Parts: sequence; structure tokens; C-alpha cells
Amino acid sequence: MDRFKDKVAVITGGSRGIGYAIAEAFVREGAYVVIGSVNAERGKAACRALRECGGVVEFVQADVSVRDDAERLIATTIERFGRLDTLINNAGRHEKAPFCDESEALWDRMYRANVLGTALPSQAAVRYMREHGGGAIVHVSSKAGVVGEPGHAAYSAAKGAVISMTRAMAVELAPYKIRVNVVCPGPVVSDMFLEAVPLKENQDKLAAAAPLGRVGVPEDIAGAVLYFASAESDLCTGQALSLDGGLSLLL
Repeated sequence: MDRFKDKVAVITGGSRGIGYAIAEAFVREGAYVVIGSVNAERGKAACRALRECGGVVEFVQADVSVRDDAERLIATTIERFGRLDTLINNAGRHEKAPFCDESEALWDRMYRANVLGTALPSQAAVRYMREHGGGAIVHVSSKAGVVGEPGHAAYSAAKGAVISMTRAMAVELAPYKIRVNVVCPGPVVSDMFLEAVPLKENQDKLAAAAPLGRVGVPEDIAGAVLYFASAESDLCTGQALSLDGGLSLLL
């Protein structure tokens, strides 16, 4: 408890699913939290719920794939709390189609949401962190960025780019004491997962295929993110951690 007491964490896409679990975990550890989300209704509801648990939480409506919004998210955080210690780039988008049917527009959406939506808030955060003693940045990629998955070429390419960007950022930013790592979740029970895999029998098949015999829950991912953001991983940068029950070992 209180690993992040008086520290400030920004979580993009923090209004639901994995992002909300991450925000909840940071609140539990004493952090001041800023949730960024394009959906105002969900973002405000998440803030209310976390405040009821005693959290100091703010919401900023922002589409982090748009530079002005990403920079406003970070600027608002610093204005409100006077500092920024951790950025969690969780916001993203998933679409599925056969490779030959993936349109240019779909590729553009996947790149903008998943790559620029990670790069733009990171740039804004780094400008502050490099002048104020460093910080921790954690990206959320996907198992799809680690192994090949049919029907996900554009999404896989975008999430793979996030992993490569992590490594490049880690090397460039290490002299400023900015650590950059990435988690790569497999199937995780969340709104997005249930939309993509609505049938219980297909959910059960995914669970049975994993060596650990289950799919993830958002709290599984939140725990790994806390580790990467904390002083416990102070010697760790540029690393990609798969959280998929062992699925990526088989594919």
C-alpha cells in the first residue's frame, strides 16, 4: 500500500476495462490519478466511482490520437497537481477483418488509435519528465503484437509498433531517468473482449487453449503495470511482458 503516495499518474483509456483496473490500483496505492478518455459519460462515471473509494481523481476528456488533446491532458494534469510521475498509455482500438479486406481507412484507424495514441501523450509527458528528474511510462500493447493472429494484421502491426517504440524510447530517454516498458495482454475479460468474443463457448475455448487454463481479468494487467511504474522495477526499461496465460508460447 501507498507505493505511489503523493505521486501523480495519468491513465489514458482509464474509464473502463483494463484502464479502469489500472486507475483503481493506483488509487489504492495512494496516487493522485487523472483519467483520460474520449467518452465523457464513462470517464465521469469512473471518476465518481473511484472518488467514492477515497481516491483523488480527475477526468479530462481527450482523444489522445489528436496532438492538441494529448498535450492538453498532460498540461491539465500538471496544472492541477503540480507534477507528473507516471503515464500509462492504455487507450487503443481494435478491429478485425481478413487481411485482403483491410481497407486503407482501417489501417489508418489502427495506426492512429494505437500508435499515435501512445506516441503523442508520451511526447507531452517526456517534455515535462526530462526537466523534472524523470518518471515512468508504461504502454499497453497486446499479444497480437507479439505473435501472428489471423484476421488482425493491421491491429497486430500497430501493437507491434508500440513494442518497438518502447525499446527506442527506453534507450533514448534513459539518460533523463525516464523508464519505458510495455505490457502485452492476451484475452482479458472486459467490455472490448466481450464485444469481440460474445459467445461463451468461444470464451471457454480461449481459456482452455491457454497453458494456465484461463483468460485474464483486468486486475492481472494492473498488477504488472504497477510493478513497471514502481521503484521495484528501477533497473528495468525497454522490456515487454506478456500476460496471456502462456498463449504466446504456443503460437
